[in-house]
Amino acid sequence: MEKRTILAIVLSLAVLLGFQYFFPPAPQQEKVTQAPAASSSTEAAEKSETNSPPPENQNYDSPNNSAQAIDSLEKGEIITIQNSLYRAEFETLGGQLKAFYLKDYRTDLEADSADLNLVTVTGRGPYPLSGAASIKGQWFQDSKLLFETSENFRNLVITSPDTSFQLKAQLPSGDILVKEFVFQPETYVLAVDYSFIDQEGVLHKADAVKLNWSHVNQEEGSKRYVYTGVLGYIDGEIYKPSKKEKKMSRQDLMGPLNWLGYTSKYFISVLLPPDNIALGQTKGTIERTEATHLTTGLQVNQNSRIMVYIGPKKGLLLQALGTHLEDSIEYGWFGVIARPLVQLLHFFNGYVHNYGIAIIILTILIKLAFYPLSQKSYKSMGKMKAVQPKLAKIKEKYKDDKARLNKEMMDLYKTNKVNPFGGCLPMVVQIPVFFALYRALMVAIELRHAPFMGWIMDLSAKDPYYITPLIMGATMFLQQKMTPSTGDAMQAKMMLFMPIIFTFMFLNFPAGLVLYWLVNNVLSIGQQYIVMRQTATS
Repeated sequence: MEKRTILAIVLSLAVLLGFQYFFPPAPQQEKVTQAPAASSSTEAAEKSETNSPPPENQNYDSPNNSAQAIDSLEKGEIITIQNSLYRAEFETLGGQLKAFYLKDYRTDLEADSADLNLVTVTGRGPYPLSGAASIKGQWFQDSKLLFETSENFRNLVITSPDTSFQLKAQLPSGDILVKEFVFQPETYVLAVDYSFIDQEGVLHKADAVKLNWSHVNQEEGSKRYVYTGVLGYIDGEIYKPSKKEKKMSRQDLMGPLNWLGYTSKYFISVLLPPDNIALGQTKGTIERTEATHLTTGLQVNQNSRIMVYIGPKKGLLLQALGTHLEDSIEYGWFGVIARPLVQLLHFFNGYVHNYGIAIIILTILIKLAFYPLSQKSYKSMGKMKAVQPKLAKIKEKYKDDKARLNKEMMDLYKTNKVNPFGGCLPMVVQIPVFFALYRALMVAIELRHAPFMGWIMDLSAKDPYYITPLIMGATMFLQQKMTPSTGDAMQAKMMLFMPIIFTFMFLNFPAGLVLYWLVNNVLSIGQQYIVMRQTATS
């Protein structure tokens, strides 16, 4: 009875892990409508109002203003802005972001490898942070303009709060469009603000603005374990485009919108409304104008500013923004458990300065927390082992009488005070914690390029020599040999296959996750050995 229950639990665990491995969850369905095309001159005029920005390919440059037209220029001037966390490169042509290098994250494990660039667009673009501003009821697209700026902003280092630089471009109307970027010294958040100077020299805020984030349109979906692609928070829920929606050339996202952008396993680039605006004044769009480009846009009405976050998916950083951006980290069903586990991991690393050791400490802590339950489980296994000879005789004696066999088995358990489920129920309680930690270690950016020891130089990547998965499989095999057998040869053989299955599954898992499982197995073997000895001598 107990062996069958254990087998069911272990098989369930393997099926759940395997299902996530081979069949990632489908994207959620959300409220999305495909934008209708204008059918009359009246509709075209309506699209010039502040609630509808112009198409990305529309040119608003006057023929008499050819010095400002993008068609007559190959490129503008690069302006470098940096703080303690990143180095950004903006181009005066269109006021677009050409590069955004994260100083704390590298492209690969080589010590001299380049800082990671979160701008993936190349060529003529469009590039991130292009946009449009509504001025006097008319939309002007900045990617079609050549901006100018002061010499003081050619290479700016951000050391003070709210440091900004301005780009200015002449409009066909005679007004001057002002695109201002506002930076902070120690954060990945920046702001983009639009205004204009009229012909009398008076500065006015834009009536409404739209900002875009462009990305190389890689295949979206769950990349083995974690979703990559367009992500947003709409009407109180995480939004991911469905397969049908991904085929649309343009989508309008309906409902209150907290943020919208592009996410990968460890990094996210999103557009956010300013703090002082109602969510109902926001609108999102997704455009797939070219085979290699995907653009997400956020429009804010009755305001001139849009916030931007470009950086790592660290829970505490995202949570501090207060916009549910921390929900972009895919902790799965047991996120309420996974989040504090990641915080504990970060806390331990603050003292030991090694995330591999931090994982070991966290594993020991979890083992101690479940020590009473594990102790009860192993004691129950010990009692089951003690009654195995009597149980075998009963099975042989009543093998042709199932009803009598079950009655004699229950009497045997009652006489010897053995609970056939006693060894399994404590294990069931621990399963949510396992899945929470499994998911936490899978998506924790803290493990990215974090070395442990020897050949393991990246806890977020697989063991390059498969040493830890093989040792883990050996410990699982040892555990199986230590577990009491029911005497059923077929079940015993099936249980011995479980270490092989798990070893195969864990070969390509992050080394940090394998390390947790390996340490947990070693601690379990030690505890089980002690309990079995105590049971044998009592």
